[in-house]
Amino acid sequence: MASTRFRMIGVALFVLALRAVEAIQWDGGPGDRTNFAACVGSIASMPWSFVKGDGETLLSLAWSFQAPGKVKTQIATWQNGHFYTTEKRFSFLPNAGLSLHGARPQDSGHFSVKVQFKQADLSLLSAERTVALYVTDSPPATQDGDLHITLNDVVRDDGTEDWTVTLNCGHFVDLGQPPVDVVWTTPSGEVTNSSFDDNGTFVLSVSTSDQRGDYSCHLPPSAPAVRCLTATSPLNAAAQLDAQDVRLTILEAQLRETKAQFLETKAQQQETKAQLQETKSQQQETKAQLRETKAQLQETKAQQQETKAQLQETKAQQQETKAQLQETKAQQQERKAQLQETKAQLQDCNRTVHFTSKREMSSCEDWLAVDPQSGVRTIQVSGQSMAVYCDQVTDNGGWTVFQRRKDASVDFYRGWTDYRNGFGDLDGNFWLGLDKLHSLTTSQRFELRVDMHMWNGTTRYATYSGFYVDDVSQNFTLHFHKFTGGNAGDSLFYHKGRQFSTKDRDNERWIAESCAGYFHGAWWFGSCYFSNLNGDYKPNSRAYHLDGIIWYTIARSRGYSLKFSEMKIRPL
Repeated sequence: MASTRFRMIGVALFVLALRAVEAIQWDGGPGDRTNFAACVGSIASMPWSFVKGDGETLLSLAWSFQAPGKVKTQIATWQNGHFYTTEKRFSFLPNAGLSLHGARPQDSGHFSVKVQFKQADLSLLSAERTVALYVTDSPPATQDGDLHITLNDVVRDDGTEDWTVTLNCGHFVDLGQPPVDVVWTTPSGEVTNSSFDDNGTFVLSVSTSDQRGDYSCHLPPSAPAVRCLTATSPLNAAAQLDAQDVRLTILEAQLRETKAQFLETKAQQQETKAQLQETKSQQQETKAQLRETKAQLQETKAQQQETKAQLQETKAQQQETKAQLQETKAQQQERKAQLQETKAQLQDCNRTVHFTSKREMSSCEDWLAVDPQSGVRTIQVSGQSMAVYCDQVTDNGGWTVFQRRKDASVDFYRGWTDYRNGFGDLDGNFWLGLDKLHSLTTSQRFELRVDMHMWNGTTRYATYSGFYVDDVSQNFTLHFHKFTGGNAGDSLFYHKGRQFSTKDRDNERWIAESCAGYFHGAWWFGSCYFSNLNGDYKPNSRAYHLDGIIWYTIARSRGYSLKFSEMKIRPL
Protein backbone atom coordinates (compact mmCIF):
# COMPACT_ATOMS: atom_id res chain seq x y z
CA MET A 1 0.00 0.00 0.00
CA ALA A 2 2.84 2.46 0.92
CA SER A 3 4.77 1.69 -2.30
CA THR A 4 1.63 2.34 -4.34
CA ARG A 5 1.19 5.72 -2.57
CA PHE A 6 4.83 6.71 -3.34
CA ARG A 7 4.36 5.79 -7.00
CA MET A 8 1.26 7.99 -7.17
CA ILE A 9 3.12 10.92 -5.58
CA GLY A 10 6.00 10.45 -8.07
CA VAL A 11 3.56 10.51 -11.02
CA ALA A 12 1.99 13.69 -9.66
CA LEU A 13 5.38 15.41 -9.31
CA PHE A 14 6.29 14.39 -12.88
CA VAL A 15 3.04 15.90 -14.19
CA LEU A 16 3.72 19.14 -12.29
CA ALA A 17 7.26 19.31 -13.70
CA LEU A 18 5.92 18.69 -17.23
CA ARG A 19 3.40 21.52 -16.74
CA ALA A 20 6.22 23.80 -15.53
CA VAL A 21 8.25 23.17 -18.68
CA GLU A 22 5.21 23.86 -20.86
CA ALA A 23 4.10 26.96 -18.85
CA ILE A 24 7.19 29.22 -19.25
CA GLN A 25 7.79 30.40 -22.81
CA TRP A 26 10.74 32.69 -23.64
CA ASP A 27 9.89 35.51 -26.01
CA GLY A 28 13.00 36.95 -27.77
CA GLY A 29 16.44 37.79 -26.38
CA PRO A 30 19.63 35.71 -26.64
CA GLY A 31 19.18 31.95 -26.73
CA ASP A 32 20.34 29.72 -23.92
CA ARG A 33 24.12 28.94 -23.90
CA THR A 34 24.82 31.40 -26.74
CA ASN A 35 27.94 33.56 -27.07
CA PHE A 36 28.20 37.27 -27.89
CA ALA A 37 30.89 39.95 -27.77
CA ALA A 38 31.12 43.58 -26.64
CA CYS A 39 33.77 46.28 -26.77
CA VAL A 40 35.45 47.95 -23.80
CA GLY A 41 33.34 50.93 -22.65
CA SER A 42 30.23 49.89 -24.63
CA ILE A 43 26.76 48.79 -23.44
CA ALA A 44 26.21 45.00 -23.43
CA SER A 45 22.46 44.24 -23.52
CA MET A 46 20.85 40.88 -22.74
CA PRO A 47 17.13 41.55 -23.57
CA TRP A 48 15.57 38.38 -22.15
CA SER A 49 11.76 38.26 -22.27
CA PHE A 50 9.11 35.68 -21.35
CA VAL A 51 5.33 35.12 -21.66
CA LYS A 52 3.34 34.20 -18.54
CA GLY A 53 0.72 31.49 -18.59
CA ASP A 54 -2.88 31.86 -17.36
CA GLY A 55 -3.16 32.21 -13.58
CA GLU A 56 0.62 32.65 -13.08
CA THR A 57 2.09 35.32 -10.79
CA LEU A 58 5.69 36.56 -11.17
CA LEU A 59 7.43 36.29 -7.79
CA SER A 60 11.04 37.32 -8.51
CA LEU A 61 13.86 37.72 -11.03
CA ALA A 62 17.51 37.04 -10.13
CA TRP A 63 20.56 37.78 -12.29
CA SER A 64 23.99 36.13 -11.65
CA PHE A 65 27.54 36.38 -13.03
CA GLN A 66 30.29 33.74 -13.08
CA ALA A 67 33.84 34.67 -14.14
CA PRO A 68 36.08 31.89 -15.57
CA GLY A 69 37.33 29.69 -12.74
CA LYS A 70 35.30 31.68 -10.15
CA VAL A 71 32.17 31.04 -8.04
CA LYS A 72 28.81 32.14 -9.43
CA THR A 73 27.55 35.31 -7.63
CA GLN A 74 24.23 37.18 -7.65
CA ILE A 75 24.46 40.72 -9.12
CA ALA A 76 20.82 41.92 -9.28
CA THR A 77 17.21 41.04 -8.27
CA TRP A 78 13.64 42.16 -9.05
CA GLN A 79 10.87 41.78 -6.47
CA ASN A 80 7.47 43.44 -6.08
CA GLY A 81 8.16 45.82 -8.98
CA HIS A 82 11.55 47.03 -7.64
CA PHE A 83 15.02 46.42 -9.21
CA TYR A 84 18.03 45.98 -6.87
CA THR A 85 21.70 45.66 -7.97
CA THR A 86 25.19 45.46 -6.45
CA GLU A 87 26.61 47.86 -9.07
CA LYS A 88 25.16 50.99 -10.69
CA ARG A 89 26.49 49.77 -14.07
CA PHE A 90 23.57 47.29 -14.29
CA SER A 91 20.06 48.38 -15.34
CA PHE A 92 16.77 46.57 -15.87
CA LEU A 93 15.38 45.78 -19.36
CA PRO A 94 11.68 44.71 -19.43
CA ASN A 95 10.62 42.15 -18.82
CA ALA A 96 13.61 39.99 -17.72
CA GLY A 97 16.54 41.63 -19.46
CA LEU A 98 19.72 43.16 -18.10
CA SER A 99 21.95 45.95 -19.47
CA LEU A 100 25.66 46.33 -18.57
CA HIS A 101 27.10 49.87 -19.01
CA GLY A 102 30.83 50.56 -19.52
CA ALA A 103 31.91 46.98 -20.31
CA ARG A 104 35.40 45.99 -19.06
CA PRO A 105 37.65 42.97 -19.86
CA GLN A 106 36.97 41.51 -16.39
CA ASP A 107 33.24 41.41 -17.28
CA SER A 108 33.93 38.46 -19.62
CA GLY A 109 32.13 35.36 -18.34
CA HIS A 110 28.65 33.78 -17.99
CA PHE A 111 25.54 35.91 -17.23
CA SER A 112 22.26 34.16 -16.30
CA VAL A 113 18.69 35.10 -15.29
CA LYS A 114 16.38 32.98 -13.12
CA VAL A 115 12.57 33.57 -13.27
CA GLN A 116 10.25 32.30 -10.46
CA PHE A 117 6.40 32.11 -10.73
CA LYS A 118 3.55 31.00 -8.55
CA GLN A 119 0.90 29.04 -10.43
CA ALA A 120 -2.85 29.03 -9.84
CA ASP A 121 -2.56 25.82 -7.80
CA LEU A 122 0.06 27.61 -5.55
CA SER A 123 2.91 25.44 -6.87
CA LEU A 124 6.22 27.18 -7.66
CA LEU A 125 7.72 27.31 -11.13
CA SER A 126 11.21 28.52 -12.16
CA ALA A 127 13.36 28.66 -15.30
CA GLU A 128 16.88 29.90 -16.12
CA ARG A 129 18.83 31.11 -19.18
CA THR A 130 22.59 31.69 -19.56
CA VAL A 131 24.81 33.48 -22.12
CA ALA A 132 28.61 33.88 -22.45
CA LEU A 133 29.98 37.44 -22.89
CA TYR A 134 33.46 38.22 -24.30
CA VAL A 135 34.76 41.81 -23.89
CA THR A 136 37.54 42.83 -26.27
CA ASP A 137 39.65 46.01 -26.39
CA SER A 138 41.76 45.57 -29.52
CA PRO A 139 40.20 46.77 -32.83
CA PRO A 140 41.97 46.29 -36.17
CA ALA A 141 44.16 49.13 -37.55
CA THR A 142 45.78 50.07 -40.88
CA GLN A 143 48.78 52.27 -41.71
CA ASP A 144 46.71 55.37 -42.57
CA GLY A 145 43.37 54.46 -40.96
CA ASP A 146 41.68 53.55 -44.31
CA LEU A 147 41.13 50.40 -46.35
CA HIS A 148 42.75 50.43 -49.82
CA ILE A 149 42.82 47.98 -52.73
CA THR A 150 46.08 47.95 -54.70
CA LEU A 151 47.05 46.07 -57.86
CA ASN A 152 50.24 44.00 -57.79
CA ASP A 153 51.59 41.14 -59.89
CA VAL A 154 50.05 40.30 -63.28
CA VAL A 155 50.90 36.76 -64.50
CA ARG A 156 49.86 34.85 -67.66
CA ASP A 157 49.25 31.07 -67.64
CA ASP A 158 51.06 29.62 -70.69
CA GLY A 159 48.61 26.68 -70.83
CA THR A 160 45.28 28.51 -70.69
CA GLU A 161 46.65 31.90 -71.83
CA ASP A 162 44.55 33.50 -69.05
CA TRP A 163 45.89 36.48 -67.09
CA THR A 164 45.80 36.57 -63.29
CA VAL A 165 45.91 39.84 -61.30
CA THR A 166 46.79 39.99 -57.58
CA LEU A 167 44.60 42.38 -55.52
CA ASN A 168 45.82 43.47 -52.04
CA CYS A 169 43.51 44.86 -49.31
CA GLY A 170 45.19 46.68 -46.41
CA HIS A 171 47.75 47.66 -45.23
CA PHE A 172 47.10 46.35 -41.70
CA VAL A 173 49.46 47.03 -38.79
CA ASP A 174 47.22 45.18 -36.29
CA LEU A 175 44.51 42.56 -36.99
CA GLY A 176 42.81 43.14 -33.62
CA GLN A 177 41.99 40.53 -30.98
CA PRO A 178 40.72 38.03 -31.96
CA PRO A 179 42.35 38.57 -35.39
CA VAL A 180 39.96 39.61 -38.17
CA ASP A 181 39.72 38.57 -41.80
CA VAL A 182 38.43 40.59 -44.76
CA VAL A 183 35.58 39.67 -47.13
CA TRP A 184 35.96 40.19 -50.90
CA THR A 185 33.03 40.84 -53.22
CA THR A 186 33.59 40.08 -56.92
CA PRO A 187 31.61 41.55 -59.85
CA SER A 188 29.34 38.49 -59.82
CA GLY A 189 28.44 39.23 -56.20
CA GLU A 190 30.37 36.22 -54.84
CA VAL A 191 31.81 36.76 -51.35
CA THR A 192 35.28 35.25 -51.00
CA ASN A 193 37.69 34.93 -48.08
CA SER A 194 41.36 35.54 -48.91
CA SER A 195 44.82 34.75 -47.54
CA PHE A 196 46.97 37.09 -45.40
CA ASP A 197 50.38 38.15 -46.72
CA ASP A 198 53.37 39.07 -44.54
CA ASN A 199 53.31 42.65 -45.91
CA GLY A 200 50.11 43.39 -43.94
CA THR A 201 47.55 42.83 -46.72
CA PHE A 202 44.86 40.28 -47.60
CA VAL A 203 45.43 38.84 -51.08
CA LEU A 204 42.88 37.85 -53.78
CA SER A 205 43.89 36.42 -57.18
CA VAL A 206 41.56 37.35 -60.07
CA SER A 207 41.55 35.55 -63.45
CA THR A 208 40.77 37.08 -66.87
CA SER A 209 37.23 35.69 -66.92
CA ASP A 210 36.37 37.69 -63.79
CA GLN A 211 37.69 41.07 -64.93
CA ARG A 212 34.41 42.84 -65.87
CA GLY A 213 32.91 44.72 -62.95
CA ASP A 214 33.96 46.30 -59.64
CA TYR A 215 35.73 44.63 -56.72
CA SER A 216 35.46 45.54 -53.04
CA CYS A 217 36.83 44.36 -49.68
CA HIS A 218 35.43 45.05 -46.20
CA LEU A 219 35.70 43.88 -42.59
CA PRO A 220 32.92 41.51 -41.42
CA PRO A 221 30.61 43.50 -39.06
CA SER A 222 30.00 40.37 -36.95
CA ALA A 223 33.68 40.01 -35.97
CA PRO A 224 34.19 40.89 -32.25
CA ALA A 225 37.23 43.10 -32.96
CA VAL A 226 35.33 45.04 -35.67
CA ARG A 227 32.61 45.92 -33.18
CA CYS A 228 35.24 47.90 -31.24
CA LEU A 229 35.65 50.38 -34.10
CA THR A 230 34.09 53.82 -33.65
CA ALA A 231 30.97 54.59 -35.64
CA THR A 232 32.90 57.13 -37.75
CA SER A 233 35.91 54.87 -38.41
CA PRO A 234 36.77 54.65 -42.16
CA LEU A 235 37.40 50.92 -41.60
CA ASN A 236 33.62 50.38 -41.40
CA ALA A 237 33.39 51.22 -45.11
CA ALA A 238 34.33 48.93 -48.00
CA ALA A 239 37.30 49.67 -50.28
CA GLN A 240 36.34 49.81 -53.99
CA LEU A 241 38.37 49.12 -57.14
CA ASP A 242 37.16 50.27 -60.59
CA ALA A 243 37.10 47.41 -63.08
CA GLN A 244 38.71 49.72 -65.66
CA ASP A 245 41.86 49.82 -63.50
CA VAL A 246 42.04 46.02 -63.64
CA ARG A 247 41.57 45.98 -67.42
CA LEU A 248 44.21 48.72 -67.90
CA THR A 249 46.66 46.76 -65.75
CA ILE A 250 46.16 43.67 -67.94
CA LEU A 251 46.51 45.72 -71.15
CA GLU A 252 49.79 47.19 -69.84
CA ALA A 253 51.06 43.68 -69.04
CA GLN A 254 50.06 42.46 -72.51
CA LEU A 255 51.84 45.46 -74.08
CA ARG A 256 54.99 44.70 -72.09
CA GLU A 257 54.85 41.06 -73.20
CA THR A 258 54.37 42.06 -76.88
CA LYS A 259 57.35 44.42 -76.66
CA ALA A 260 59.45 41.68 -75.07
CA GLN A 261 58.48 39.25 -77.87
CA PHE A 262 59.45 41.85 -80.49
CA LEU A 263 62.84 42.36 -78.84
CA GLU A 264 63.32 38.60 -78.63
CA THR A 265 62.59 38.21 -82.40
CA LYS A 266 65.09 40.96 -83.19
CA ALA A 267 67.68 39.23 -81.02
CA GLN A 268 67.07 35.93 -82.85
CA GLN A 269 67.67 37.64 -86.22
CA GLN A 270 70.95 39.04 -84.94
CA GLU A 271 71.87 35.58 -83.69
CA THR A 272 71.17 34.05 -87.16
CA LYS A 273 73.45 36.65 -88.76
CA ALA A 274 76.15 35.78 -86.24
CA GLN A 275 75.78 32.06 -87.05
CA LEU A 276 76.36 32.77 -90.78
CA GLN A 277 79.51 34.63 -89.92
CA GLU A 278 80.56 31.74 -87.72
CA THR A 279 80.09 29.27 -90.63
CA LYS A 280 82.39 31.35 -92.78
CA SER A 281 84.94 31.35 -89.99
CA GLN A 282 84.71 27.56 -89.71
CA GLN A 283 85.54 27.17 -93.41
CA GLN A 284 88.59 29.28 -92.90
CA GLU A 285 89.48 27.21 -89.88
CA THR A 286 89.30 23.96 -91.94
CA LYS A 287 91.79 25.39 -94.38
CA ALA A 288 94.03 26.26 -91.49
CA GLN A 289 93.72 22.68 -90.14
CA LEU A 290 95.06 21.29 -93.43
CA ARG A 291 98.08 23.47 -93.04
CA GLU A 292 98.37 22.28 -89.45
CA THR A 293 98.41 18.60 -90.56
CA LYS A 294 101.43 19.26 -92.74
CA ALA A 295 103.09 20.87 -89.80
CA GLN A 296 102.30 17.80 -87.61
CA LEU A 297 104.12 15.50 -90.04
CA GLN A 298 107.14 17.63 -89.65
CA GLU A 299 106.63 17.56 -85.88
CA THR A 300 106.63 13.72 -85.89
CA LYS A 301 110.09 13.72 -87.34
CA ALA A 302 111.14 16.07 -84.62
CA GLN A 303 109.59 13.73 -81.98
CA GLN A 304 111.77 10.85 -83.15
CA GLN A 305 114.73 12.99 -82.49
CA GLU A 306 113.24 13.86 -79.10
CA THR A 307 112.94 10.13 -78.20
CA LYS A 308 116.65 9.77 -78.57
CA ALA A 309 117.06 12.64 -76.18
CA GLN A 310 114.66 10.98 -73.71
CA LEU A 311 116.83 7.87 -73.54
CA GLN A 312 119.61 10.06 -72.45
CA GLU A 313 117.28 11.67 -69.90
CA THR A 314 116.38 8.21 -68.45
CA LYS A 315 119.95 7.68 -67.52
CA ALA A 316 119.92 10.99 -65.71
CA GLN A 317 116.72 9.94 -63.84
CA GLN A 318 118.41 6.81 -62.51
CA GLN A 319 120.99 9.02 -60.97
CA GLU A 320 118.20 11.17 -59.51
CA THR A 321 116.55 8.07 -57.96
CA LYS A 322 119.69 7.38 -56.04
CA ALA A 323 119.51 10.88 -54.62
CA GLN A 324 115.85 10.32 -53.62
CA LEU A 325 116.79 7.22 -51.62
CA GLN A 326 119.10 9.37 -49.60
CA GLU A 327 116.30 11.91 -49.09
CA THR A 328 113.94 9.12 -47.87
CA LYS A 329 116.39 8.22 -45.18
CA ALA A 330 116.37 11.82 -43.99
CA GLN A 331 112.52 11.81 -43.91
CA GLN A 332 112.49 8.72 -41.68
CA GLN A 333 114.64 10.53 -39.18
CA GLU A 334 112.21 13.49 -39.31
CA ARG A 335 109.21 11.17 -38.58
CA LYS A 336 111.01 9.83 -35.54
CA ALA A 337 111.25 13.37 -34.20
CA GLN A 338 107.50 13.92 -34.89
CA LEU A 339 106.60 10.79 -32.88
CA GLN A 340 108.50 12.13 -29.92
CA GLU A 341 106.60 15.46 -30.20
CA THR A 342 103.21 13.58 -30.35
CA LYS A 343 104.13 11.70 -27.19
CA ALA A 344 104.69 15.01 -25.40
CA GLN A 345 101.32 16.33 -26.60
CA LEU A 346 99.55 13.21 -25.22
CA GLN A 347 101.13 13.84 -21.86
CA ASP A 348 99.76 17.45 -21.93
CA CYS A 349 96.30 16.10 -22.84
CA ASN A 350 96.37 13.65 -19.91
CA ARG A 351 97.18 16.51 -17.57
CA THR A 352 94.12 18.47 -18.97
CA VAL A 353 91.82 15.45 -18.46
CA HIS A 354 93.11 15.06 -14.90
CA PHE A 355 92.35 18.78 -14.26
CA THR A 356 88.81 18.41 -15.68
CA SER A 357 88.02 15.30 -13.61
CA LYS A 358 89.04 17.10 -10.41
CA ARG A 359 86.93 20.21 -11.13
CA GLU A 360 83.09 20.26 -11.02
CA MET A 361 81.69 21.93 -14.18
CA SER A 362 78.47 23.78 -13.25
CA SER A 363 77.98 25.69 -16.51
CA CYS A 364 79.25 26.06 -20.07
CA GLU A 365 81.30 29.05 -18.87
CA ASP A 366 83.32 26.60 -16.67
CA TRP A 367 83.90 24.39 -19.75
CA LEU A 368 85.12 27.39 -21.76
CA ALA A 369 88.30 27.59 -19.68
CA VAL A 370 89.10 23.92 -20.46
CA ASP A 371 87.67 23.31 -23.97
CA PRO A 372 86.78 26.29 -26.21
CA GLN A 373 84.94 24.10 -28.76
CA SER A 374 81.11 24.21 -29.02
CA GLY A 375 79.23 20.94 -28.51
CA VAL A 376 77.45 18.64 -26.02
CA ARG A 377 78.97 18.69 -22.49
CA THR A 378 78.00 17.33 -19.05
CA ILE A 379 77.59 19.77 -16.15
CA GLN A 380 76.73 19.37 -12.46
CA VAL A 381 73.76 21.37 -11.12
CA SER A 382 72.67 20.92 -7.49
CA GLY A 383 74.42 17.53 -7.36
CA GLN A 384 72.71 16.33 -10.57
CA SER A 385 74.51 15.48 -13.84
CA MET A 386 72.97 17.18 -16.87
CA ALA A 387 73.84 16.94 -20.61
CA VAL A 388 73.68 20.33 -22.32
CA TYR A 389 74.83 22.00 -25.53
CA CYS A 390 77.53 24.69 -25.04
CA ASP A 391 77.85 27.62 -27.49
CA GLN A 392 81.47 28.80 -27.13
CA VAL A 393 81.43 31.10 -30.20
CA THR A 394 78.62 33.69 -29.79
CA ASP A 395 79.66 36.84 -27.88
CA ASN A 396 82.85 35.26 -26.36
CA GLY A 397 81.09 31.94 -25.55
CA GLY A 398 80.02 30.41 -22.22
CA TRP A 399 76.32 30.01 -23.30
CA THR A 400 74.12 27.05 -22.25
CA VAL A 401 71.49 26.50 -24.99
CA PHE A 402 67.98 25.40 -23.88
CA GLN A 403 65.98 25.83 -27.13
CA ARG A 404 66.80 25.59 -30.85
CA ARG A 405 64.57 25.65 -34.00
CA LYS A 406 66.27 25.24 -37.38
CA ASP A 407 63.91 23.05 -39.45
CA ALA A 408 60.62 21.09 -39.24
CA SER A 409 62.15 17.70 -38.35
CA VAL A 410 60.96 17.87 -34.69
CA ASP A 411 57.32 18.58 -33.76
CA PHE A 412 57.10 21.28 -31.02
CA TYR A 413 53.27 21.13 -30.67
CA ARG A 414 53.45 18.90 -27.58
CA GLY A 415 51.90 18.49 -24.12
CA TRP A 416 52.87 19.49 -20.59
CA THR A 417 54.90 16.32 -19.77
CA ASP A 418 57.17 16.68 -22.84
CA TYR A 419 57.90 20.35 -22.07
CA ARG A 420 58.73 19.48 -18.43
CA ASN A 421 61.11 16.65 -19.33
CA GLY A 422 62.51 18.02 -22.61
CA PHE A 423 62.70 16.51 -26.11
CA GLY A 424 64.67 16.55 -29.38
CA ASP A 425 68.40 16.24 -30.23
CA LEU A 426 70.95 18.52 -28.50
CA ASP A 427 72.86 18.79 -31.82
CA GLY A 428 69.66 19.74 -33.73
CA ASN A 429 66.14 20.87 -32.80
CA PHE A 430 65.39 20.52 -29.06
CA TRP A 431 63.79 21.82 -25.84
CA LEU A 432 65.98 21.15 -22.75
CA GLY A 433 63.04 20.85 -20.31
CA LEU A 434 61.35 23.18 -17.80
CA ASP A 435 62.51 21.24 -14.73
CA LYS A 436 66.15 21.45 -15.88
CA LEU A 437 65.74 25.13 -16.81
CA HIS A 438 64.43 25.85 -13.29
CA SER A 439 67.39 24.01 -11.68
CA LEU A 440 69.88 25.89 -13.88
CA THR A 441 68.47 29.41 -13.49
CA THR A 442 67.98 29.19 -9.70
CA SER A 443 71.53 27.85 -9.04
CA GLN A 444 73.04 31.30 -9.79
CA ARG A 445 72.17 34.57 -11.62
CA PHE A 446 71.93 34.35 -15.44
CA GLU A 447 71.51 36.55 -18.49
CA LEU A 448 69.34 35.41 -21.44
CA ARG A 449 70.16 35.75 -25.16
CA VAL A 450 67.73 34.99 -28.03
CA ASP A 451 69.31 34.57 -31.51
CA MET A 452 67.05 34.61 -34.60
CA HIS A 453 67.49 34.33 -38.39
CA MET A 454 65.09 35.77 -40.97
CA TRP A 455 64.45 34.17 -44.35
CA ASN A 456 66.43 36.86 -46.21
CA GLY A 457 69.62 35.90 -44.32
CA THR A 458 69.42 38.74 -41.76
CA THR A 459 70.34 37.84 -38.16
CA ARG A 460 68.78 39.42 -35.07
CA TYR A 461 69.20 39.03 -31.28
CA ALA A 462 67.83 40.24 -27.94
CA THR A 463 69.38 40.03 -24.42
CA TYR A 464 67.87 40.19 -20.90
CA SER A 465 69.38 40.33 -17.41
CA GLY A 466 68.30 38.44 -14.24
CA PHE A 467 66.57 35.60 -16.11
CA TYR A 468 65.01 32.65 -14.22
CA VAL A 469 61.86 30.45 -14.08
CA ASP A 470 59.94 29.17 -11.03
CA ASP A 471 59.33 25.49 -10.31
CA VAL A 472 56.28 23.40 -11.27
CA SER A 473 54.22 24.61 -8.27
CA GLN A 474 54.22 28.07 -9.94
CA ASN A 475 53.78 26.55 -13.42
CA PHE A 476 57.33 27.68 -14.32
CA THR A 477 56.54 31.43 -14.19
CA LEU A 478 58.92 33.56 -16.31
CA HIS A 479 61.09 36.25 -14.61
CA PHE A 480 63.78 38.67 -15.79
CA HIS A 481 65.11 42.02 -14.63
CA LYS A 482 65.09 44.02 -17.85
CA PHE A 483 65.74 44.06 -21.61
CA THR A 484 69.43 44.96 -22.09
CA GLY A 485 69.72 45.34 -25.88
CA GLY A 486 69.79 43.74 -29.34
CA ASN A 487 68.58 44.60 -32.84
CA ALA A 488 65.54 42.26 -32.58
CA GLY A 489 63.63 44.54 -30.19
CA ASP A 490 61.84 43.49 -26.97
CA SER A 491 59.00 41.01 -27.69
CA LEU A 492 59.31 39.30 -24.26
CA PHE A 493 58.12 42.20 -22.07
CA TYR A 494 54.46 41.10 -22.34
CA HIS A 495 55.29 37.57 -21.07
CA LYS A 496 57.15 38.66 -17.91
CA GLY A 497 55.40 37.14 -14.86
CA ARG A 498 53.32 34.76 -17.06
CA GLN A 499 52.92 31.04 -16.37
CA PHE A 500 53.87 28.40 -18.97
CA SER A 501 50.98 26.83 -20.97
CA THR A 502 50.70 23.89 -23.37
CA LYS A 503 47.84 22.50 -25.42
CA ASP A 504 46.80 20.23 -22.51
CA ARG A 505 47.63 22.64 -19.61
CA ASP A 506 45.93 26.07 -19.91
CA ASN A 507 47.58 28.54 -17.46
CA GLU A 508 46.90 31.66 -19.56
CA ARG A 509 44.35 34.54 -19.37
CA TRP A 510 42.49 34.29 -22.71
CA ILE A 511 38.90 33.54 -21.75
CA ALA A 512 37.47 32.68 -25.17
CA GLU A 513 39.94 29.88 -26.03
CA SER A 514 43.35 28.34 -25.30
CA CYS A 515 46.24 30.39 -26.76
CA ALA A 516 48.45 27.27 -26.90
CA GLY A 517 45.78 25.31 -28.79
CA TYR A 518 44.66 28.15 -31.08
CA PHE A 519 48.17 29.26 -32.13
CA HIS A 520 49.82 25.77 -32.02
CA GLY A 521 52.52 26.59 -29.47
CA ALA A 522 53.76 26.22 -25.89
CA TRP A 523 54.87 29.45 -24.19
CA TRP A 524 54.43 31.92 -21.34
CA PHE A 525 51.11 33.11 -22.83
CA GLY A 526 48.94 35.93 -21.47
CA SER A 527 46.00 36.61 -23.78
CA CYS A 528 47.73 35.88 -26.07
CA TYR A 529 51.31 36.82 -27.15
CA PHE A 530 53.97 39.15 -28.55
CA SER A 531 56.36 36.21 -29.07
CA ASN A 532 55.89 32.46 -29.59
CA LEU A 533 59.19 30.73 -30.49
CA ASN A 534 57.68 27.25 -29.98
CA GLY A 535 55.02 27.65 -32.71
CA ASP A 536 54.76 25.61 -35.93
CA TYR A 537 57.87 25.64 -38.19
CA LYS A 538 56.81 27.10 -41.57
CA PRO A 539 58.51 26.37 -44.96
CA ASN A 540 58.71 30.14 -45.56
CA SER A 541 58.00 33.39 -43.72
CA ARG A 542 54.21 33.21 -44.07
CA ALA A 543 52.08 32.17 -41.05
CA TYR A 544 48.54 32.86 -42.24
CA HIS A 545 46.97 31.66 -38.95
CA LEU A 546 49.57 33.51 -36.80
CA ASP A 547 50.77 30.10 -35.53
CA GLY A 548 54.45 30.24 -36.65
CA ILE A 549 57.75 31.05 -34.89
CA ILE A 550 56.93 34.65 -33.96
CA TRP A 551 58.98 37.59 -32.56
CA TYR A 552 56.61 40.51 -33.18
CA THR A 553 59.11 43.41 -33.02
CA ILE A 554 61.22 42.04 -35.92
CA ALA A 555 58.62 42.39 -38.69
CA ARG A 556 55.86 44.22 -36.75
CA SER A 557 53.54 41.39 -37.82
CA ARG A 558 52.29 38.22 -36.18
CA GLY A 559 52.11 36.72 -39.68
CA TYR A 560 55.95 36.57 -40.12
CA SER A 561 57.52 33.24 -39.10
CA LEU A 562 61.28 33.02 -38.42
CA LYS A 563 63.68 30.58 -40.11
CA PHE A 564 65.83 29.95 -36.99
CA SER A 565 65.71 30.61 -33.24
CA GLU A 566 68.01 29.72 -30.33
CA MET A 567 67.58 30.58 -26.61
CA LYS A 568 70.62 30.41 -24.31
CA ILE A 569 71.80 31.53 -20.83
CA ARG A 570 75.16 32.55 -19.32
CA PRO A 571 76.11 33.33 -15.71
CA LEU A 572 76.32 37.05 -14.86
